[in-house]
Amino acid sequence: MIHLHHSNRLERLGDALAELLATPLSSPLAPEIVLVQSNGMARWLSLRLAARNQICANVRFPYPAGYVWELLRTLRPDLAEVSGFDPEVLTWRIYGLLPGLLADPCYAELANYLQGGDESDRFELARRIADVYDQYLVYRPDWIVDWQGGAEQHWQAALWRELCVDGEAHRAQLLDELVRELQQAAPPAGLLPERIALFGAASLPQPYVALLEALGRHCAVHVFALNPSAEYWGEIRSEREIRRRAGDADPEALYLETGNKLLASWGRQGRDFLELLLDYRVEHIEYLEPAADGTLLAGLQSDILRLVNRGGDGVRTQLADDDRSLQVHSCHSRMREVEVLHDQLLRLFEDDPTLSPADVVVMTPDVEAYAPYVDAVFATADSQRIPYAIADRSPRREQPLVECFLKLLELRDGRLEADRVGELLEAAALRERFGIAEAELPRLHDWIHRAGIRWGRDGEHRQRLGLPAVEEHSWRAGLDRILLGYAMPAGEQRLFGGILPFDAAEGGSAELAGRLLAFVDAVFTTVEELNASRSLSHWRESLNGLLERFFLADHGSEEALNGIRQALDDLARAGERAGLAEAVPLEVVANSLRQRLDMPARVGSFLSGGVTFCAMVPMRSIPFRVVCLLGMNDGEFPRQQRPLGFDLMAREPRPGDRVRRFEDRYLFLEALLSARSCLYLSYVGQ
Repeated sequence: MIHLHHSNRLERLGDALAELLATPLSSPLAPEIVLVQSNGMARWLSLRLAARNQICANVRFPYPAGYVWELLRTLRPDLAEVSGFDPEVLTWRIYGLLPGLLADPCYAELANYLQGGDESDRFELARRIADVYDQYLVYRPDWIVDWQGGAEQHWQAALWRELCVDGEAHRAQLLDELVRELQQAAPPAGLLPERIALFGAASLPQPYVALLEALGRHCAVHVFALNPSAEYWGEIRSEREIRRRAGDADPEALYLETGNKLLASWGRQGRDFLELLLDYRVEHIEYLEPAADGTLLAGLQSDILRLVNRGGDGVRTQLADDDRSLQVHSCHSRMREVEVLHDQLLRLFEDDPTLSPADVVVMTPDVEAYAPYVDAVFATADSQRIPYAIADRSPRREQPLVECFLKLLELRDGRLEADRVGELLEAAALRERFGIAEAELPRLHDWIHRAGIRWGRDGEHRQRLGLPAVEEHSWRAGLDRILLGYAMPAGEQRLFGGILPFDAAEGGSAELAGRLLAFVDAVFTTVEELNASRSLSHWRESLNGLLERFFLADHGSEEALNGIRQALDDLARAGERAGLAEAVPLEVVANSLRQRLDMPARVGSFLSGGVTFCAMVPMRSIPFRVVCLLGMNDGEFPRQQRPLGFDLMAREPRPGDRVRRFEDRYLFLEALLSARSCLYLSYVGQ
């Protein structure tokens, strides 16, 4: 059976897990399996286990979806390492199928969308269709099975049947078969783990809950769930939900209540998830009362725990004059938000000497938007500097080399403007490859400007862009002036062969001019190579060669280079797994790489000893003494989710579906519950 552990405090759940893991498995080499939904939770939990048990070793923290596929492969060794219905593989399969399907009247909607578009539009459409199918596999497996059996004739059902022609089993089918097999008989000994724990999940698709129940027949399954209230709150509804249900009827006739208004409004996602577990549970519950210090924050947490509305009798709670447990700051810009945060943290540290930067977390809906301001304010080297780390940044934003690589790819169809080409030299690894020092950059930019270089490789390049084949102010004309000035200085007074020598590169500067020429020639060579369509595997070879040509690997750049190489390998493997043999243009490859390199790295700077700045993601609300939320702006949080026009789930919602608005509301509730002494809210409102 599923052993369900409830508490309103994540620390107590962590201690309960530590007590469980203190009893070793029968095999000393078998790993403990603890499923989590975020890397931050895994990091916090590993530290908590180590603090309680003096060690945290041989514990794995996989994500639920990844572990389900791992379990399927364990029980079915014939399955491939990557499913043909993995979203990335599915994207390339759909990309390859689309051209041959558009003539069919069934796909008229897709043909109309792609009419007049390019290959990038085709790839983007394929990616979005793959994402929707991935949601169907998790939340609508019954639709997938029905479509595969011939039900429905719309284009989504027809396309799915095309994808299933080769007979490969998909995740929904495999998961359904596995659940039925586990319900009927035990698998061979040694294939299932002895114990599985799911920790801190705020939601889980119903098929995964069914799998946990089936696994519970053969091994110990423990679910550690954060439950905001000690009372039963499965039937409470927000006032809006009650009005919507009642319609023209009397709302009181439905016998629904709001309980605590905050919990009813913000807790819908957690409520639906806990309701899924009611049929399976064996409960182990321990609730802890918030600190009885009379603060507003403790009062809110206590009201949610006891499912009451304070002040319902008209009596207002008196707060102490120095109660700063709940703060709301309205600022005139993001920069000002961070400045105010810095000042308020200094005040908190001064008021409470036991408070340290490691006790503070700062979450924001858009960490990339705030990261530059955080660095500008918190990185000041003065006596009041607060140590900090920013987690959840994408490699593209965090590593200048990655952005430089992507800009190189964008040069293929560009005009080779002097500013865009010169901007590439800002990357240290690129400068080192061509032996250019940072101190030499102002001189190079000055040469480029004074030599008259504006845009275009040469007259032929301009002609290919549909413009007159004029050499003046091109890269070739400017470089000729620089080289001729070194060969025969003329004080910029006399023409030679129709070229006016540029004398600045004479004498000791000649070597720098040679390095500039080597860099520009490498750019020209790369632009010519990129003007072709290749298979994804050939693109991997070509772009790896580009990395070698432009970047020098050292301790400062190796991580970024390895990340790009890994992205190229994953791209090529996805194409091979999809059976895509056709040549793909660079713009499609660049779009795919950009999306991959925009994804935050799973291993980040979470809980690194200073103030932690991070993104607001589900189950990121780990307990801290001070929880700060920046960017709580109208229209930006809760984040808006506009479903695709062809997303059938949006037309027929079911309990348990992922809805960004509900996720963010529950995330806000978790933040309120995870703050131990202060909840700090900030928004742009001036």
